Amino acid sequence: MDRRARQVSRAVSRRLVEQGAKAVVLFGSWVRGDAYAESDLDIHAVGKGAHYALQRCEGFLVSISWSTFNQHRKAFKDPSQVGGIIPAWRNALVIHDPRGIAEILKRDAQRWQWKSLSRRADNWVAEEITGWAEEVHRLVGNLQKGHRNVAAIQRSVLAIKMAPILAVHHRIFYDTENHLWNLVSKRMGGKWAELQSAALGTGNQSFEDTCDAALQLYAAAAQDVRHLLNERQHQVVVHACKIAGHSISEENSTSL
Repeated sequence: MDRRARQVSRAVSRRLVEQGAKAVVLFGSWVRGDAYAESDLDIHAVGKGAHYALQRCEGFLVSISWSTFNQHRKAFKDPSQVGGIIPAWRNALVIHDPRGIAEILKRDAQRWQWKSLSRRADNWVAEEITGWAEEVHRLVGNLQKGHRNVAAIQRSVLAIKMAPILAVHHRIFYDTENHLWNLVSKRMGGKWAELQSAALGTGNQSFEDTCDAALQLYAAAAQDVRHLLNERQHQVVVHACKIAGHSISEENSTSL
């Protein structure tokens, strides 16, 4: 690890300990070894403190977050968080840990397996896909009304939100969100990658085509997870895909 980054991390750690931190760890790119010149130092304190803050320190941008030991234990059971927090703890550099609290969390992360959260993860995926059907309705409606700015926001939201859902569905870990969308694209295949790129506006497509790509992205995600949906969820999702112009199979939903 870069010597200066380590020195600054230790200096920040000392201040956090003075503020009541029971343990301090470093997450992220400086630990993994893929940091660039402007990468932030991602320092986490175990204890009670301000949830999140950014500061400049000795030429580094430092992001400081706090969570209690019990909040971490709860996060290890939260489908929306485990994809990122488990690998973060597995790779964490422990800076200060007199009571062994950070080592306990790191050990728990090393032992953690997706099967411990299987049913809860599937239920979360099904409800998330169902919930984002409302954004499909909004995007379709605002395109019809010619509200391009609002439609652009909704297109981008759909393009961003599908990957985290499918990461849980396919049990994908990502130590950084910088890798999330590429990991999901690799798992889902070339067509998904093309739609995601178009929906995010990285190509030369027209505005209408980027919006349609976002709608196709939602339909592809819905098709992928349709077997997890109960009848209520299935009706919502199937109709959303229908009005988007990209129908999915009406079979394979679970019973209520």
